[in-house]
Amino acid sequence: MPFSQKFRDPVDGTPGDKLNVTCDEWPMAITKQSDFVPGKIRNSLRCIRRSENSSGGAQLASFIRGDNVRGPKKTCSGDMQPGDYWNIAFNTSNTPASDIRQCLDPPPCQTDPFEYHMTQKNGHLSFPYNLATDNHYAQDSVGKDLLQCSLTVKQQGDQLFTVTLFDPSGVRKGQEEEYFVLSGQSDTVTGLPQDLKITRTGAFMASGGGMRFEYLSNPVFSWNGDTTGTSLQVASNGGYCTVTTSGTVQDLKCYFPCPAA
Repeated sequence: MPFSQKFRDPVDGTPGDKLNVTCDEWPMAITKQSDFVPGKIRNSLRCIRRSENSSGGAQLASFIRGDNVRGPKKTCSGDMQPGDYWNIAFNTSNTPASDIRQCLDPPPCQTDPFEYHMTQKNGHLSFPYNLATDNHYAQDSVGKDLLQCSLTVKQQGDQLFTVTLFDPSGVRKGQEEEYFVLSGQSDTVTGLPQDLKITRTGAFMASGGGMRFEYLSNPVFSWNGDTTGTSLQVASNGGYCTVTTSGTVQDLKCYFPCPAA
């Protein structure tokens, strides 16, 4: 969090539209790399399909161990040892262009919201994200550090609710009362670097509060009150929000990625 939250994962699409992605690094974590220097991109992190990440890791492990399943270009036998090296070439002849568009653009290549790089090394990540003590990462397509903001929503009855926005340090930055009668009604809440759009999608006391949220950054990050991802730090089911109900009052607490101003 917030890096495990799935960018551009459509909340309204069919299950087949949703991207089951995990984060992978280049160069690979097992390789020896130079020390991190602020201002230089030492390695890249990219969200790729989970199946491809697992397959690539298994093939690399087999190659390094010296298993019988070896690529035709491996000239040594047995396990590779510290200090050994190999050359890498890329064959994209059978890869759909839509999967590697960031590699095909003429220089300077155009990246997308799935790719990151480290901008400050502090040694770890925590939850909630701590800007002072955690590693800093930036989306290549935005060029700004990716932080974590949060919001709370208190719903009273079926139409009245109060939304409060918090910046990455947990400081309250905006609060508004909204009165939505019909599904589809929306409004924006200000206070963060970009506005937050809220849309009523159903009954407020339903699972997830009957709400859709859109943080109007570039790219827009959207989720529903019951959207789930890969992180279990907010809710046990991987939800971006926790939802508690007591009588006619329902409270939501949500975390979402927000690029630095």
